[in-house]
Amino acid sequence: MQKSTLIEKLRKYIARYDITHFNEEQLKKVDLTLPEVNIHFSTPEEMVITVLATERKCFEEIFSEYNFEGWNAIDIMLIVSNEINQRFFNVSPSVTIRVAEVFPEIFQEHLRKRSEYVFEKMKINIEKGMQQGMYNNEVSSEMYARMFIAKLNDVHNPDIYPPETFTFSTIFNSLIDDLIKSVANKDGRSYYKQRKQLYGVLNFSQV
Repeated sequence: MQKSTLIEKLRKYIARYDITHFNEEQLKKVDLTLPEVNIHFSTPEEMVITVLATERKCFEEIFSEYNFEGWNAIDIMLIVSNEINQRFFNVSPSVTIRVAEVFPEIFQEHLRKRSEYVFEKMKINIEKGMQQGMYNNEVSSEMYARMFIAKLNDVHNPDIYPPETFTFSTIFNSLIDDLIKSVANKDGRSYYKQRKQLYGVLNFSQV
């Protein structure tokens, strides 16, 4: 079984069932067997850590696969937003909400690592946009990057974003949109509007 297939099945298991122990009957309902799981994991904690680490890796791969050197800061945001939509379209926050409830320490470590990575990328992007004349020079890159992280972490609050209603990609893309509109100057907002329409047409043509 490919790792990506295994992780997807494990995500379904985490979202639906008790994750404090492996239940053979419940594993069968997501097309897994106990021997298959035991080959890779000795405890539910190991399973959860692997699933969350894979989620972070998928996110980080977007930046490693694209060479953004010399790109317009707004185009970078649109590319990342599009890739998030492609790769996390069907991912509900319900998995991480369940992990937060059952294994809070594991979840907090996952959140810390993801927040640190995203914070640095957002801070760099804001500073790049300021240098390129797309974002307001007087904005604080650190403040806006931290505000973005705070809002992103609300993804895991079911009172704000019911998991049955919102996907991770929907929320992330909305946050990107809000961030650009908050920091962009007049030229940046005009450029963003044009490029967003172009990316929308290109994405539609790929459907």
